[in-house]
Amino acid sequence: MGALCESLFTEGGQTVKAYSRFVAMLGSEFHRYLMQHPEKVKQIPGNALVIFQVEGEENFNRWSQETALKNREKGQPAVYISVRSWREQPSLDVVRIKRAVA
Repeated sequence: MGALCESLFTEGGQTVKAYSRFVAMLGSEFHRYLMQHPEKVKQIPGNALVIFQVEGEENFNRWSQETALKNREKGQPAVYISVRSWREQPSLDVVRIKRAVA
């Protein structure tokens, strides 16, 4: 487990709950990021499934992708949101958006 998420995911084996809370926090922070960078919104198709990937967090990334794709609607576009760095407070700093191949 990577250093970024280590403290979030050591709750007595409740990894899925911790990962789910982490995705909720990423979603909130990504929304804030888009509000500050409205030009990025154009890169995300309507009704897109968002799959978060955090640099150095392989276990989380695998879980995030598998869980998201399992819940994907037929024909729903998907985008990967790659988070590379964070600011002091939990806020996204460097984000890359990549459209997933169907």
